[in-house]
Amino acid sequence: MGECYNISGDFDFLLKVQVRGMKHYQDFVFNKLGSVDSIGSTHSTFVMAEVKNIHGVSI
Repeated sequence: MGECYNISGDFDFLLKVQVRGMKHYQDFVFNKLGSVDSIGSTHSTFVMAEVKNIHGVSI
């Protein structure tokens, strides 16, 4: 499960991925992203806890 955004700033893309655990994340980074020749580098940030999650706009 995941999302991909083309962003501005220090990075070109933001990938949001949901995995079962760190071993699955490691497999994803090394075996999936690592096999893409056009990826020069990666940077990871992890969610510690969800504070608020609203997917909608009030009108």
